[in-house]
Amino acid sequence: MKRKINICFILLILLFSIVTFCSCSKKSYLDSDSSADTQLDDKSSNSSKGSSSKSSKDKTSDSAGKCFVQVVGAVNKPGVYELEGDARVFHAILMAGGLREDADESCLNQAQKISDGMKLEIKTRDEAMVAQESSFSDNKIDINTADAKTLMTLPGIGESKANSIIKYRESKGRFNSIEDLKNITGIKEGVYNKVADSIKV
Repeated sequence: MKRKINICFILLILLFSIVTFCSCSKKSYLDSDSSADTQLDDKSSNSSKGSSSKSSKDKTSDSAGKCFVQVVGAVNKPGVYELEGDARVFHAILMAGGLREDADESCLNQAQKISDGMKLEIKTRDEAMVAQESSFSDNKIDINTADAKTLMTLPGIGESKANSIIKYRESKGRFNSIEDLKNITGIKEGVYNKVADSIKV
C-alpha cells in the first residue's frame, strides 16, 4: 500500500513538472515573437520617417530653384546674375554692386519678385526725365517709359491697370508693339481700342 502511494506521488510530481515546462516554453516563445514584432515595427517606423524626411527635404529644395536675371543701366556692376527663385529686385541690385549715385529710384519697385530671364533696366535721373518728356512730344504716351501717373491719363486705364503695365514690362521687357498691351490681364479689345491712338512704343 505504501509503495502504491509513493508511485502516485512520483507521478504527480512528474506531471506537475511537465505542465510547468510547457507553460514556460509557450511564454518564452510568445515573448520572443512580441520582441521580433516590436523590432519590425520600429524598423518600419524609422524607415517611414526617413523616407518622409527625405521627401520633404527634396520638395523644399526643388520649390526654391534658381533663376537668372540681367541687370543693366545705372548699377555698379551690370551683368547676368544667378539668384534663388524667391529673390526680390533688391537682391539682384545688390548682386550688381548696388545702385549708382545718379540712378533713378522713383519708378523702381525693389520689393518685386524676380522671374527667370527678367531684364532689369535701371535708368539714371536724366534718362528718366528725357523719357518722360519724349512721351509727350507727339501727344502720345510711350508705354515703355511712362510712369503709373502718366499711364492713368489714358482713357480706361486706372491705377490697377497702370501698375499691371509697369509690372509687365519689368518682368517681360519692352513692349515691341502697342498690340502687346493686350497681353496684360484686364486689358481687352475694348480698352485697347480706347488707348490705341494715344500710345506708342
